Amino acid sequence: MEIDYIALFVSDVNLSVTFYREVLGFQFDKPIAQDGTEGLSGSLKIGIYDRIWLAKLFGENQDSAMNSHSFLLSMTADHLETIYQHLLQCQTQGLVQNVNPPKMMPWGQKIIFLTDPDGNLLEIVEKRPNS
Repeated sequence: MEIDYIALFVSDVNLSVTFYREVLGFQFDKPIAQDGTEGLSGSLKIGIYDRIWLAKLFGENQDSAMNSHSFLLSMTADHLETIYQHLLQCQTQGLVQNVNPPKMMPWGQKIIFLTDPDGNLLEIVEKRPNS
């Protein structure tokens, strides 16, 4: 089994698509509908859907699903300092709210932590040499 699709349920589809496209470089080729769209990050498919879908999908359990921010979307990249400067530029344009500077972790990897417009937790991990 492997993960090949992630769905994010957001309060503003257009704002989230702008964030993931302009800030993180995800590709969205399908038209953006009011209730959602799908795109790509490398080979990973990502769906960005309005939170109205939670009621349709989870029924009576929608409240716990709507209040959940219990996952972390992790991405790997080269040149973390360059990415951090890009994120700071996006922050001055109002596209990014919360971004922390690259931090060296005890296990020897540099990581940037940030959130998307809905407060979902994101990290960008610098690729290790030979990985």
